[in-house]
Amino acid sequence: MLTLKVNLNSQNNNSNITFLQRVKDVVSLSKLIISASVTFTTLSGYVITKNTIDSSIVPLLIGVFLLAAGASAINHIIEHKTDALMSRTKNRPIPSGRMSILQAEIWTLIFLLFGTIILLIYTNSSCVLLGLINVLWYNLVYTPLKKISIWALFAGTITGIIPFFMGTVAATNQAPDAPLYFIGLYMFLWQIPHFLLLICKYGLEYEQAGLASVTQKTTVDKILLISYTWMIASCIVSLFLPLFGITHHLTSGIIILVISTLVFMFIIYQLVSKNRKQDYRTPFIVTNLMQSGFMFTLVLDSLF
Repeated sequence: MLTLKVNLNSQNNNSNITFLQRVKDVVSLSKLIISASVTFTTLSGYVITKNTIDSSIVPLLIGVFLLAAGASAINHIIEHKTDALMSRTKNRPIPSGRMSILQAEIWTLIFLLFGTIILLIYTNSSCVLLGLINVLWYNLVYTPLKKISIWALFAGTITGIIPFFMGTVAATNQAPDAPLYFIGLYMFLWQIPHFLLLICKYGLEYEQAGLASVTQKTTVDKILLISYTWMIASCIVSLFLPLFGITHHLTSGIIILVISTLVFMFIIYQLVSKNRKQDYRTPFIVTNLMQSGFMFTLVLDSLF
C-alpha cells in the first residue's frame, strides 16, 4: 500500500508539471552545456582540418549535438540513484520525480536515432562510428569506472577528444593528418586538471554518493600541485603547435605564447602565494579560459 501510494503521488506530481518545466527538464536531460561543448569541439576539428566553414557543417553539428544529448540522457538514467544522493544533482529530472525513466528512455531514443540518421546522411560512416563509440565509451566504460577507481578521469578524457576527430574525419573522410593528433594530446593533457579541480569542489559529495574520489587518497593542496603540473604540460605541448604547421599565421603563434606565459605566471604566483588557501576555483577558471583561448585561436587562424 505504501509503495502504491508513493507511486500515485509521484504520478500526480508528474501530471502537475508545467509545459515550461518539461522543456527545462528535457534540456537538463541533454546536459546542454556539455553537449554544446562537445559540438564546439567537433566544429574546431572540422574548421582546423578544412580551413573553412561551409553548409555541410550544419548537419554535422546538429547530429553531434543530438548524439551528445543522447549519451547524456543515458547517463541520467544510469546514475539517477547516485544523483539522488548529491545536492548538486538531486534536482535533476529523474531523481526529483519530474520525469520517469520511461520518459527519459524515449527522449534518449529520439536523440540517438535522429543524431545517427543525420550523421549517416550528411557525413560519413567513420564519423558516425566515432560518435557511437563515444556514446558507448561514456556510458559503458567511463561511468562504471567512476564508482570503482580514481583513474576513471583518464578514461573520461577520451570522450572529450573523440568529438574533435569526428570533425576532422567529417571534413576529409579520411584518417587525420599526424599533426592533428598533437592537438588530441593537448586536449588530453588539459582535461586532467579540469577533472581534478572539479573533484576538489565536489569530492565530498562524490564520496558520500559512493563514487571514487581523489580526495579520498590525498589532500586538496596536493591535488592542486598535480593540477598545476598537468596545466604546465598542456601549455608546453601548445607551444609546439605552430612548429607542426597547425597554425598558419605568426600572430596565432604569438597569442599561444602569450596565453602559455600568463598561465605559467599564474601557477608561479599560486605556488609562492601564502594566501591561496586551497583555492581551486581560480585555477579551474584559468584552465578553462586557457582551453577556450587556444581553441578559438586555432579556429580563427584556420579561417583567416
